[in-house]
Amino acid sequence: MIDQDLVAYLAGLGTAAAARVYLGNAPQDKLKPFVVVRRTGGSVPKTLGGVSLFERSEFSVNVIADNYTDAYPTANSIRDALHGYTGAMGSTSIKSGRCTQFPTDQSEIDGDKVIRWVASSFLFMHS
Repeated sequence: MIDQDLVAYLAGLGTAAAARVYLGNAPQDKLKPFVVVRRTGGSVPKTLGGVSLFERSEFSVNVIADNYTDAYPTANSIRDALHGYTGAMGSTSIKSGRCTQFPTDQSEIDGDKVIRWVASSFLFMHS
């Protein structure tokens, strides 16, 4: 399934997040930086004859770190690896991968805790 294949692919990129790539939510108190992948949409278009030729899946990929200087290199490496990607990704055959929202920074401040993250969005056509 593309979700698990994407997580495994990102964990193998050799970024500063290393294998700290999580689907959905990250466990509490993990070493930063880490990556959180969430499926944000998708569809299975069909031909007029009712045949599905591919699936379309959208993902949000967030790099969470203590500061932006730690988050951006990982986010940019992920963008470079996924934008224009075609071919096998685990058991998924990617027909087209593209970045639909280039890395943008965000933050959340709660008292003395500050969380910084860089968000990107990707669209994949796959079978």
